[in-house]
Amino acid sequence: MKIMVIDDEEIVPRALRALINWEEHGFVWLPAAENGKEGLEFIHKNEPDLILVDCQMPGMDGLQLLEEVGRRNLPIKAVILSGHDEFAYAQKAIKLGASDYLLKPPDIDQLLKVLLQIKREWEEEKKLKNQLKENLPLIVYRFMLSLLEGAKINAESFAEKSAFLQIGLKEGAYVLAVLEVEEDPDHPKPYSYEDQQLMNFAIINIAEETLACWKHKFIFHEAHQRFVIVINGSTSDKEQLRTDLLLLVGNLRRTLHYYATVGVSRIGTSFNIDAKASFESASTALEYKYYTGPNEVIWLDDLEWEHADVVEKSIAFYPIDEDLRLAFKVGNPAQLRNWTTSFVTHLKERDYPVQVTKSMTLQNMSSAAHVLVEMHPRLTADELLTTDQISRFIEVASLEQLEDEIWLYLERLFTITVDLRKAGKNAVVEKTKHFIRDNYHLSITLESIAKEVYLSPVYLSFLFKQVEGVNMSDYIMEVRLDQAKQLLKGSNLKTYEIAMKTGYTDEKYFSRLFKKRLGLTPSEFRKQSAAP
Repeated sequence: MKIMVIDDEEIVPRALRALINWEEHGFVWLPAAENGKEGLEFIHKNEPDLILVDCQMPGMDGLQLLEEVGRRNLPIKAVILSGHDEFAYAQKAIKLGASDYLLKPPDIDQLLKVLLQIKREWEEEKKLKNQLKENLPLIVYRFMLSLLEGAKINAESFAEKSAFLQIGLKEGAYVLAVLEVEEDPDHPKPYSYEDQQLMNFAIINIAEETLACWKHKFIFHEAHQRFVIVINGSTSDKEQLRTDLLLLVGNLRRTLHYYATVGVSRIGTSFNIDAKASFESASTALEYKYYTGPNEVIWLDDLEWEHADVVEKSIAFYPIDEDLRLAFKVGNPAQLRNWTTSFVTHLKERDYPVQVTKSMTLQNMSSAAHVLVEMHPRLTADELLTTDQISRFIEVASLEQLEDEIWLYLERLFTITVDLRKAGKNAVVEKTKHFIRDNYHLSITLESIAKEVYLSPVYLSFLFKQVEGVNMSDYIMEVRLDQAKQLLKGSNLKTYEIAMKTGYTDEKYFSRLFKKRLGLTPSEFRKQSAAP
């Protein structure tokens, strides 16, 4: 802690310097000043943490100095030294921020006690300030996120918190933009977590530099590859902001090799109240990347669908036509591809909202699954169109991805129907059964078996049930229980040992399963088998 004496009596700083071993107590002694005016100069030059100030000095006295220190918001502790034992002086000194008021000449032990107490308080404050500084980004993030999630605060509180958290926004008209970045396929980035955090900082820095002409703004990383940009601006600023956001997209593309897309809200009036609505409208605009592709700036105001009467855009079901049925029946993949292209072209031409295109896709893929069920009654639509597959259709980010997902799904259905019509038992199923018989004693799962035969778990499950007429899990259980019966008949192994040798780590579960399938506990089965 740096300490400085300001006193017009030269003997005072000399005596204090000699009577106390300041360094031993953790203080750094600074050159003394002779009056308040010189004290201010030394304060700006040497930046003391604590000053000992004489109350009466020529030009500028101690109380005037404290008043000026407070006016300039200088973070300095102060102790007043005075020859006047007057309550009014002490009261004013404390009011101006002095930590204590001591009479001259001070008792050295009492002075040191006071200064050490001030030093401890200063160190604790410094520690708290450092913690606040370290946590400030998180505090800012939580504050901004709370507004985006619907919190509302009055203008006065918003201004106060914005100033404290160094958020450069003001009350009034604003625009909120959501920036989403994604990897350029030609420049893959196998970044570690730490590398990605550095890239997030780089993206924010580029955004700050590109938008430097906008004085009142705030930019932060919202989640994953999305960033939120809030800028104070009105309708008259729209074209300039459009130009600058396009420049930002180009800068990210050129410097970091990222694809970037920006969704922009309508002009808002009070961010402290309307942040959630603006964030949602900007996110809605961003969804139209589905149609525009990346590297665009999309304003919600520019989207015709968002202003249109939904009733006027009736959504017709796109029928499963005979070409598609025939493609499955005769095994013609070219017809499947033609249907897919025709369907996606229909979606593009009608310019449906994103969720509508996905809903229509699910309707048609469900119909395609029912075509297979008609051809192969032992299949079910739920097995063919699983929850995971539905999620993949819903999560696509563009029409191009949707077309790819449709084709992959139809191609898989095509493969299933071709394989199921092959005579005899399928070679893959035989290989699967062989693997199960050899490894029943291990912790085998559908996923681990599928890897062995180079098929997806879903497809292998369908194929196995179609060919064998039972679920794979039931087949594994039967193999294990058959082996357990053999061990119960031909060995003296205990029940828990037999359970372990047949792939069950829980003896109780093994026993319950055994009784459920055979009507006897393992012990009862062994006794019955041993009876003459």
